[in-house]
Amino acid sequence: MMKRILAALLCVLMLLSIVACGTEEAKTETLDAMETKAGSEEKKTEEKKTEEVKEEVKYDRVDTPLTPERVAAIPIAREGMTSEELRQICVDYVKLSVSFQWVPNESFDYKANQGGGTPVHFEEGKLHGGIPYINVSSGNLYRMLEFYDVETGVLDVTYLSKNTIIFGTACSGTTGWGWARVINSAVCAWTAQLNANAGLIPVGPYTYDLSTHRFGEDGKEDCDVIAKRNGEQVMYESYALSKKADCFVNKGHVRMNGKDPVVVRNADGTIDGEKSYIVQVEQGLFTTGSYHGRVSADGVEYVIQGNEGKKGDGSDFYYTFKELYKTGYLPHTFKEFHGQDPIEPATVSLDVTGDTVSFDALNAATVTANYVISDVFTVLTDTEGKQLIRYAYRLDHHYSRKAALKDHLPKAYLWQYRDKGYTVSIEVQLGNGELLTAYTGTLVP
Repeated sequence: MMKRILAALLCVLMLLSIVACGTEEAKTETLDAMETKAGSEEKKTEEKKTEEVKEEVKYDRVDTPLTPERVAAIPIAREGMTSEELRQICVDYVKLSVSFQWVPNESFDYKANQGGGTPVHFEEGKLHGGIPYINVSSGNLYRMLEFYDVETGVLDVTYLSKNTIIFGTACSGTTGWGWARVINSAVCAWTAQLNANAGLIPVGPYTYDLSTHRFGEDGKEDCDVIAKRNGEQVMYESYALSKKADCFVNKGHVRMNGKDPVVVRNADGTIDGEKSYIVQVEQGLFTTGSYHGRVSADGVEYVIQGNEGKKGDGSDFYYTFKELYKTGYLPHTFKEFHGQDPIEPATVSLDVTGDTVSFDALNAATVTANYVISDVFTVLTDTEGKQLIRYAYRLDHHYSRKAALKDHLPKAYLWQYRDKGYTVSIEVQLGNGELLTAYTGTLVP
């Protein structure tokens, strides 16, 4: 009897243990389900937040800090390169210019010389995009590197903003320095020069008088007059034949094709001017209006300079053929893109002979190059190879191949060390991207 009772008790205990285990497992399953559900809800909430943030951020900044490495990554034009490679060099350089982002170390204002003087404001500590436009033609990327902190993105404008020869660029300056990476067969200084007289080649079947002055001079045609005289379809066919890196100019502005055109034809073979378009790269002036406000990937607000009424950071503006025609744009190309002018190795020289040079001879010397000159550097080195000074002479015109050193030398240093047997070198930064030495010799009295 006792054995039966003990066996019954043992069975009850086992059942209680099983029930307890089942209850714990059920609890565990319930908790897991709750946690999964909570995690799912949390994930949905986060996804919703992310979606909300994405909706708020209409424009993301293109992360293109200006670094020596990034500039150097754009290849130097060489003989044997294809037209596509040469064109891409020009486009890449301009895109890097217009998407360059920076923070000024102090606030400053200026008036760009356009429309009677357009006020432009740059605010300390705020992110800005593009090389600032002040209607001069010297805003080469190379000049920014000296004053730009790669780590912080801060641009020291204390000196720059007070020297318009160094600071800022215009539409022709930005595109001109891009073409200068490849082109030396044409003059690309100002919009008024961008025609066949300056070595450019009109694209397609449209025509104009080579003596034209496109600013409405008496007896001569302006760009919009030329476009209208040729007619829509003739101009559309000309636009269709343009390629990446070709030039589009009207009486006061210039753009570069960022890509080949997209051409849509009607059933009768004519071009649909509203559906056909070109993505173009340009430097604009305005900084006001909703089109110029941006929010970076990390939520920082910043402003870019560009044309009013167009979205983009300057590197991806879409223009229909109809828009181009109505605003009087004329397409041009360059000989180098078509194998009509060979790509030359860059050369620089100084009209000084011999291994020694006096201060007076140096002061009277002229640098000559076969590509446009951005900057000329005078470098003085002591007998132990230590660099004492590297003095920059920045040209105020962006398409010059000669530079007179007179009044642009570190005269005090050269005079002070003229009898020490030190080495003086003249280095030249060219628009094609190369830094070459024009002369090296011993400085003598």
